[in-house]
Amino acid sequence: MRRFFRILPLVIIYFLCSAKGCNDNEQDSSLHEESDAARSRDSITSVFGSGNLDQASLRAFEVTAKSKLNDLADYLKIMNDSSAGKSFRDKAGEMAHSLFLNGNHMPASLKEVEFDSIRVKEPLQRESDTVYSGQLDFTLRFTGAGNREKKNTLVQTKTIDIFTVKREKIFGRDTVKVWNVFLGDIR
Repeated sequence: MRRFFRILPLVIIYFLCSAKGCNDNEQDSSLHEESDAARSRDSITSVFGSGNLDQASLRAFEVTAKSKLNDLADYLKIMNDSSAGKSFRDKAGEMAHSLFLNGNHMPASLKEVEFDSIRVKEPLQRESDTVYSGQLDFTLRFTGAGNREKKNTLVQTKTIDIFTVKREKIFGRDTVKVWNVFLGDIR
């Protein structure tokens, strides 16, 4: 029994000395989060911030431009929906405007339209270190009630300029230059 009482304190001291503290886990957690953030930033930089875009990336940005053109049609529907609240219509207008490259404006004549048969007319080509440009063709269909007045213009084929531009984007406390797709003039 005496032996037990002599060994018990040694066992308790061993457990106390080898136990992890409360702060150890927090430090490990914060270090792990910081390394994850650094890896994510490096991944974003390597994918979206590369100096030159390869053909696969350019094709992906062309698909993104097609998607943004469809988004524009959705925003236009919301902007022209009289049953939607003013704040929704205003926000849709802001979002539609943000799809366009600075200096290019959203055409005011596009009301109650759908973009159909979108295809690449001119693939994205390098213009400078920070800009690639190309063009999309699409069919413009008028869907509004005023279609009776627009019998001759129900369907039109149009072209829109597309741009892939390298701009600064804020990620937390860091600023990284990444590629983004914008729409240009519609003709």
